[in-house]
Amino acid sequence: MFCGVPVLFCALSIAAIALIAMPTISPYIGLASYFFSENSVDGQPSNLYESLGQQIQNSTTVAWSTLVYPNKGDQYGKITVEGTNVDAPLYYGDSTRELNRGVATYGDSGGAGIPGENRTVLLAGHNNTFFSGLQDVKKGDLVHIDTHYGSYVYRITDMKVAEYTDTTTYDFTRTDENLIMYTCYPFDAIGFTSQRYFVYAEYVSGPMIDKQQ
Repeated sequence: MFCGVPVLFCALSIAAIALIAMPTISPYIGLASYFFSENSVDGQPSNLYESLGQQIQNSTTVAWSTLVYPNKGDQYGKITVEGTNVDAPLYYGDSTRELNRGVATYGDSGGAGIPGENRTVLLAGHNNTFFSGLQDVKKGDLVHIDTHYGSYVYRITDMKVAEYTDTTTYDFTRTDENLIMYTCYPFDAIGFTSQRYFVYAEYVSGPMIDKQQ
């Protein structure tokens, strides 16, 4: 009986430590999962970028009737930012699943969208993994987003730090193509922080999605 008490105490201690550490280590677990076990489990979301990316053709428009719109969890592209180490897969959806595997796209029928929709494209990434390189961006740097339906370029226009509750940091009523990327701040912070680092970019090139076709 007495031998069981230390064992039980040890097990409870390990469980408590794991629970406390999970918010910190989960991004790294997701990163390792992406590199070593991607697509190894049945029922995974689609990789539209891998399956259709080779069929991309230079075009000024994409017909809505032919567009394979991503579902939550689908990888539909990749993102790179010149002059930084940002080079990551791009997923549709902004749940923990997407954030742990790459850069996440906020989806909202009321205003946010994917590249080419003439809306605000809102992308999020962890500050200690996929979006750590945002600390190195400068005004004028180019952002490249390659999707399964076309390639896009945006030019960085501004950066700022704001509280995560500040709704003025984005505008979903805009009807022009624009990009916002954000991550937790400070960049060396571990776990939850109340501030976010926002990077704003203007549209340079890429096919527009024509919803009349």
